[in-house]
Amino acid sequence: MRTDIREAIRSFAAQPGFSLVVVLTLALAIGINSAIFSLVNGVLLRPLDYADPGRLVVVWESNPAAGQPQSETSGATYLDWRARSRAFSSIGAYRYKGFTLTGGSEAEHIASVEATPALFRVLGVTPQAGRVFTEEEEQPGHEHLAILGYGAWQRRFGGRPVVGQTLQLDGEAFEIVGVMPKTFQFPAGDHDVEVWSPLTLDAKSLQTRPHRMYRAIGRLAAGATISQAQSEMDGIARDLARENPDANTGWGVKLVPAHDQVVGDIGRTLWVLFGAVVLVLLIACANIANLLLARSVRVAKDFAIRASLGAGRGVLVRRSLVESGLLVVVGAAAGLGIGWAGVRALRQLIPATVPRADQIGLDLPVLAFTATIAIASGLMFGLVPAWRATRPNLADVLQDSGRGATSSRRSRRLSNMMVASEVALALMLLVGAGLLIRSYVNLTSVSPGFRTSRVVSMEIVLPSTRYEGSEPKKKFYSELVDAVRALPGVTHAGAVSALPLSPLGTQFDIPFTIEGLDAAAPSERPRAAYRGVMAGYFEAMAIPLHAGRLFDTFDGRENGPRVAIINETLAKRYFPGADPLNKQVKMPMAGDLTIVGVVGDVKHDGLQLAAKPEVFVPYYQLALSEMQLVVESDADAGMIVARVKGALATIDRALPIAKVSKIEDLLSASIAQPRFNMALLIGLALCAAVLAAVGVYGVVTYSVTRRTSEIGLRMALGAGAGDAFRLVVMGAARVVLVGVVIGLAGAVALGKAFGSLLFGVPPVDFLTYLAAGFALIVVGLLAASVPAARAARIDPVGALRQD
Repeated sequence: MRTDIREAIRSFAAQPGFSLVVVLTLALAIGINSAIFSLVNGVLLRPLDYADPGRLVVVWESNPAAGQPQSETSGATYLDWRARSRAFSSIGAYRYKGFTLTGGSEAEHIASVEATPALFRVLGVTPQAGRVFTEEEEQPGHEHLAILGYGAWQRRFGGRPVVGQTLQLDGEAFEIVGVMPKTFQFPAGDHDVEVWSPLTLDAKSLQTRPHRMYRAIGRLAAGATISQAQSEMDGIARDLARENPDANTGWGVKLVPAHDQVVGDIGRTLWVLFGAVVLVLLIACANIANLLLARSVRVAKDFAIRASLGAGRGVLVRRSLVESGLLVVVGAAAGLGIGWAGVRALRQLIPATVPRADQIGLDLPVLAFTATIAIASGLMFGLVPAWRATRPNLADVLQDSGRGATSSRRSRRLSNMMVASEVALALMLLVGAGLLIRSYVNLTSVSPGFRTSRVVSMEIVLPSTRYEGSEPKKKFYSELVDAVRALPGVTHAGAVSALPLSPLGTQFDIPFTIEGLDAAAPSERPRAAYRGVMAGYFEAMAIPLHAGRLFDTFDGRENGPRVAIINETLAKRYFPGADPLNKQVKMPMAGDLTIVGVVGDVKHDGLQLAAKPEVFVPYYQLALSEMQLVVESDADAGMIVARVKGALATIDRALPIAKVSKIEDLLSASIAQPRFNMALLIGLALCAAVLAAVGVYGVVTYSVTRRTSEIGLRMALGAGAGDAFRLVVMGAARVVLVGVVIGLAGAVALGKAFGSLLFGVPPVDFLTYLAAGFALIVVGLLAASVPAARAARIDPVGALRQD
C-alpha cells in the first residue's frame, strides 16, 4: 500500500494539469454539497433547542370553512384545553406584544412575550440566572414581573447581576426575576424577543371567547402520540361547540409538531435545492471517472505488464483505488475550504424568512456528511478505471502502440455513456434554472397595487399605561399625522393598522354581515381583513380609487358618519353585478358601516397570493394603539425619518419609533426567497454546464489524440481539414444529443418536483425546455470544436510517422 501511494503521488506529480483539474472538480462538487447540506442540516434536520423537542406540539384552533385553517385561540378556550386534555402533560399559552423601554440614553421599543408559567415547563427551559414565573403569578396582580433575554441582559446591563432590579417598561417598574440562557430562542429562530412577562387571564379576558389572540404549545404526555392527542382535542372541540355555539361552532383543533411549525414550507424548497446540488456531484464524478478512464488507457501497458508478471486482480484494483483515494483526500480537503466559504456566503445571502439560519455551520454532522460523500465519490469515479484495470490484455496493449491503433470500442462506449449522462444531468439543472427564472420574472411583473418607491413607513406603538382609552390615542395620532403632513418635503402622509407585505401592525380577520341578507352564525359569516386607516393613506400609497370617494379628515369622528371603503375583491365577491356604494355592512367592534368607496386590490400577503377581501375603516371609529405611519416624499428617507422623529418629540418625547421600513425594501424582502432559489439554481446549473463542457472537451481531446494516425491516414487519402473537423464534431454531437434526449425526460420529473416553487409557469414548459436543450447543444459543440480544430491541423505525414 505504501508503495502504491508513493507511485500514485509520483504519477500525479508528473501530470500536474490533469491532477489539478480532477482535484478542483472534486473540491467544487464536495464544497457546494457541504455548504447546501449545512443549510439543510441547520434548518431541517437539527432538533429544536428544547428538552425532548419531539414531544412538543403547537395547538391551533382551525376553521377551514371560514378561511381560518390555523388560528390563535381565546383565553377561555385555552383554559378548557388545559383542564380537559389528558394527552398533554402541560399546555402553555403566550402572545406577542411590545414595550417602550426607558432608562437608557433614549427610549426604545422592544419586542416582548406575555407567557403563562406553564409555557416554560412545556419547553423545559432553565434560566441562566434567577427563576421563571410560578403558577401563582398567572393570576391578576403579578403582571409587573420580567424575565430578560440574554441579548437584552448583555446590551442593557453588560452581564452584571440583575435579578431583583427593575426595568422601566411603558413607564412602569417591572421586577427582573430571571435571565434566559444564551441558546434560548423563542420561538426558535426569533431573535427579537427580549423580555418575557406573565400572561394573566382575568375575568374580562375569559368572557371574550370569540376574540382569539393567544398561541398555545403543548407537551405530549408519556406514551401519548400526536394522533391520540388530535383525536382527544377533536372531541374537546365538539364539546365546546355545543357549550358555546356562538363562539365555537365550526371551530376545531389543529395540532402541528413544533419542528414542522418552525420549519414551515421551507422544507420542500431546501430538499429540492439539495437534490439539485447532488446532481452536480454526480456530474463531477462522471467527469472525473472519464478523465481517469482516459488516463487508465495511457497506463494500460503498466497494468498489463504487472498482470503478466503475476499481479492478481485485487492488487490491480487496489492500485487504481489508491489513486482515486489520494485524489479524494486532496479534493475533500480543498472542498472543505470551499464549503466553509460557501457557508459564509449563504449566511449573507439567505433570506430573513428562512428559519434557524443561525444554525448553519460546518459542525460535526456536516463534516460527517462531507466525509461520506467524499468516500462515495471516490468509489463512484474510481470503480470504472479499477474495473478496467482488472481486465488487461498484454497483446492488445502491445498492439496499441502500432501504427493503426485506435481506442477500443468498449472504452469509447463507456466514455461516451458517461459524457451523455453528464449532459443529461446538466440539462435537468438548466431546465430547473430556466423555470425559476421565468417564474421570478412573472412574479416581479405582478403589480402589488400600491406605490413601491418614495414611501417610508414608521411603526408607532402607544403604551397602554399612558394612552388608556380611545380619546388619548385619537388625539395623539391626529396631532402626529397633521405635524408630519406639514414637514418640508412631505407630499402625502397617513396611517394604517397593518402594512402590506409586512408582519407589522394589528391584523384583524373578522366576520361581517351585509344589509338585506340573513345574518348567519358568526362562524358561517363571510370574513374580511379589517384595516384601520387615517386620511392620506391611500394617496401616499397610490392605491387607486375605483368608485365613490376616499376618506377625509372628518370621517369617523364624533357625530360623523360611520363609513367604510372596501377593496375590489370584496365588491366582486359579495356584491356581484351590483353597486356596493351606500350599502351597509356590520362588523364586530366597528358597528354599522356605510360603504363610500371601492379601491383597487392590494397584494397584502405576497405577490404570489390572491388579494383577500378587505374593509378599510376610519381610525377614529376604532382607535388602536399600534399604527404604521406612511409618508410619501421625494426627499432622502433618512432625512424624512429624522424630521418625523423631531415632530414626534414635540408630542411625546418618551415615545420611540418602533421600526422604520422603506416600502421598496418590503417588496424586495417579499420576493427574497424566490430570488435566492433562482440565484442558487442558476449557479448550480452553470457549474453543471461547465463540467459537462469540460467532459465533452476531455473526451473529444482524448479521442483526437488516440485517433491521430487514423485522421492522418484519412487526410493522406484525400480528406480535407473540414472533413476532419466535421468527423470529430459530429461524433461529439451524437453523444451530446443522446444526453439531451435523456435529460429532457429527466427534466419532466424535475419540473414536477419544482412545481411548488413556480409562479405562472407550468412544470413542463416547452419554451424553457427548448431553450435549455439548445443552449447545452451549443455548449457541447463549442467544447468539441477546440480539439476538432486541432484535428483539422494534423499533418498527415507526421501522423503516419509518429509510431
